Amino acid sequence: MKYNKYESKEAAKEMLRGVWTAMPYCWNEADEFDDRANSRNMDHIITKLEIDGHYCSGNIAEFWSMPNDERKHAHEIMIDAANGRIPQIAGCHHQSVKDATMLANHAWDIGFDFVIILTPYVAAGNDDSVYSFYEYISERTEIGIVLFNVPSNCHPINPSLAKRLISLPNIVAIKQADPAPAATISLEASVGEEVVISVADEAPWLHNMTQLGHQWLINYNPHLYQVPGHLPINEYTKYALNGEIEKATKLAASLNPIRELHSKWIQGYWRKGRMPMSEMKYWQECILMDGGPVRPPVLEMDEESKSAFIQEIEATGLPEKARLALAKNAAE
Repeated sequence: MKYNKYESKEAAKEMLRGVWTAMPYCWNEADEFDDRANSRNMDHIITKLEIDGHYCSGNIAEFWSMPNDERKHAHEIMIDAANGRIPQIAGCHHQSVKDATMLANHAWDIGFDFVIILTPYVAAGNDDSVYSFYEYISERTEIGIVLFNVPSNCHPINPSLAKRLISLPNIVAIKQADPAPAATISLEASVGEEVVISVADEAPWLHNMTQLGHQWLINYNPHLYQVPGHLPINEYTKYALNGEIEKATKLAASLNPIRELHSKWIQGYWRKGRMPMSEMKYWQECILMDGGPVRPPVLEMDEESKSAFIQEIEATGLPEKARLALAKNAAE
């Protein structure tokens, strides 16, 4: 969907809906972007998981390990792999405002629907400096920009700053990574009528839909928690949107064993200062997606950890569901 920057907020309200995921990137044996593996994962989430949209080049994709040319190549491969079947957002996070602008314009030129840009993490310790960063990009781009608010690592986008930022014509949404419900409620009160807000966590999604009116989930859980033929997030989302709250609540609660696994192996490591991309990729391999190695300074899982993890994920039944779906597909 093409629009001009003054139409971007309305375009975002139309397109930023439903269940979106974000995947780690796969590297090949030469430590290069693996075109085939990443394309296979893209096709998997579209055709087998029925995901509504995808966010490329986020933290879990190790964007900070990628030179600009590789990031541009990755965006080209991912946009080609989707082939217009779902909308996509390109992560254009960069400390350099010029590089962030360049990546955003490249994403627009090759067909991305929106970009997402993390609050700068150096020399941006107050509202004015954060505003100047986004103002620079906004003035030089046409594409709609999603703000990424991560107050644990960057200057927070508080309600008053959010109000200033959305005055820029192509600031269209906020990905909210502040886990405190009060922070999201304050953002909603300040700018929720004007831009789309998504909390970057599946656990409160049902509450946020029914109590806050949220229309958009964007994080990495949807492709980790679901396998072909077993799509509980998609299904409870539809129940909730149809007003079938009892069915939605029961189905959402069935995910608690998977959430506990996520809390231990993904969020647990993150809280201890270790980025769990290797754990995410191994999780993908356990449910028959492509995974592979990580890049330093991210650490690989050791064999003892893999052995413990495989036992725990098998106990949830998720890998068995993936294997059964594969066997059924082969037999048809």
